[in-house]
Amino acid sequence: MKLTKNLRKMLLAGAALAVCTGFALNAQAQDCTVDNWDVQEGLTNSDTGTQGANNRRYGGPCGLRVTLDGTERYVGDDSPNGEASYIARFYTFLDGVTASGPVKIFAAGDDNDVSLFEVSYEDGDLTLTVYGATTESATFSDIGSGWHSVEVVWAAGEDTLFKVDEEGDLAVSADTSGQTIHYADLGNLNDASGGSIDFDDFDSRRSERPGRLLAGDANDDGTVNIFDVSAVMDEYQDGVYSLGQPDCNEDGLVNIFDVSCVFDIYQ
Repeated sequence: MKLTKNLRKMLLAGAALAVCTGFALNAQAQDCTVDNWDVQEGLTNSDTGTQGANNRRYGGPCGLRVTLDGTERYVGDDSPNGEASYIARFYTFLDGVTASGPVKIFAAGDDNDVSLFEVSYEDGDLTLTVYGATTESATFSDIGSGWHSVEVVWAAGEDTLFKVDEEGDLAVSADTSGQTIHYADLGNLNDASGGSIDFDDFDSRRSERPGRLLAGDANDDGTVNIFDVSAVMDEYQDGVYSLGQPDCNEDGLVNIFDVSCVFDIYQ
């Protein structure tokens, strides 16, 4: 894997830091795609899809399902170009994980393919591990079911901040002075086996934390109101996929309970 990563970094040298690298609808093919990622290791467009028995998504019509079958399967972003600060936020649905050990789901690292921080999941816990002069970690325990927003705020020489859902930041104090970010990978990064994970809405940037998306904003206009009720109903009754966040209660399904959730927010 190192040779592959080194080669792709040479080919993409000088690229700007990406923002909102996701699994969006391909305007030409009218299909879901992973092609807007630089790397698709063990994954193809067939692993993306709309809401249904073989996929879940949080925002927009498309999400990514990664099977945990003992094989590395991930998408990679190589646009970071020696970043001294790096912020990433993504959504993940972990209820389908049956692996007996930790699953490394996200990592970012340097130009020698060495991880500078990693996010892993095991038995209901999400852990951030930061590698510096010392290795330090922080864990959100018993995160519960449904979709989870995961955010990491990393800057060389500073504490790394870790946030899951609406909980407050956990600070990880590891000396990261002089380090820079050159890549980020999302998926099954450690050959874990057992079940599957869904991902959506990856956002990376140098500054200004993206925060959570607006749950219940099914038509993606920045507010939650009666029009979002119509958008949710259009989806689960007629299969017209919403452009925003129709899974208001974040349980991995779009149904009548999301209509009630939208009502509770705006009334």
